[in-house]
Amino acid sequence: MPARLLVKESTQTTERPPEDLSELRDRPCWLDISDPQSKDFELAAKELNLHPLAVEDAQQRHERPKIDQYDDHYFIVFDALQETSPGVVREIEISIFMLQNAIVTVHEGEFIARAAVEKRFREGKLHTTGLLLHALLDTIVDQYFPIIDSLGDRVELLETMVVGGETHDYDTSIRELFELKRDLLRIRHLIAPERDVLAVLVRGDIRELREIGRRVYFQDVYDHITRVIDEIDTFRQLTSNVIDAHLASVSNRLNEVVKVLTSVATVLLVLTVVTGFFGQNWKFIPYDSEPLFVASLIFMVAVAAGTALYFRRKGWL
Repeated sequence: MPARLLVKESTQTTERPPEDLSELRDRPCWLDISDPQSKDFELAAKELNLHPLAVEDAQQRHERPKIDQYDDHYFIVFDALQETSPGVVREIEISIFMLQNAIVTVHEGEFIARAAVEKRFREGKLHTTGLLLHALLDTIVDQYFPIIDSLGDRVELLETMVVGGETHDYDTSIRELFELKRDLLRIRHLIAPERDVLAVLVRGDIRELREIGRRVYFQDVYDHITRVIDEIDTFRQLTSNVIDAHLASVSNRLNEVVKVLTSVATVLLVLTVVTGFFGQNWKFIPYDSEPLFVASLIFMVAVAAGTALYFRRKGWL
């Protein structure tokens, strides 16, 4: 269903046809539209005299979270996040029109927070449009935490792979680390502007929300969004540290390999000097002497063993 109109009556919440919204403005109403291009939205925009720029933003999508003030209404853009599968986060842009005794939400498809808030609204727990707006934003923000916790678990897992993993895990872990850092940056770009939106609500700039004690509700949501952003920044910093540790670990392993190869090459160099000496074509050297051949072999073995033992004591092998 592209549009649903819920009306808060004195004793219950009823569902009415969307075209009746303009006639029910004397009580709290919530018009939810799941298709920005639908005729229901065009009709609501005409009846409620919504500003054309706000309507265009709601239809075109891909807007940055913001809050705009017009003559008789406010336009809010907020993003909901849903983890459709492990490691895959989908954002849902939600456009909210705030009017006297009416809220219009516009989005594409379904999102979990809407169903949860509708249940509370039907149960009569949200008596005003201010409480309804708070419930929407609070539920959306609360659903950020499981997603951020999941990203934190990925950071810890990749950190374990880097620190104590096998060599063949290195390429996989470094690729996933950069993907995780990109996901954290994308989510932060979505969430960070929402703190400015909530700051406006906390200040009480919206006339319809200037009720006694109403700012405290939005202050709570503001604190939650600040905590989410801080956790994202912490995970981004931790991811950068893990990447640096990963690169340092790879460099250290390379240094160990080079050190061993250099030590082996030095031992072989000593043997090359001995064999090179006996490779000179001097007549006074008895090349056909068996004792001299045995002595040279013993000497080379002794020199090689002594050099290797020396490198071992120095910690180079």
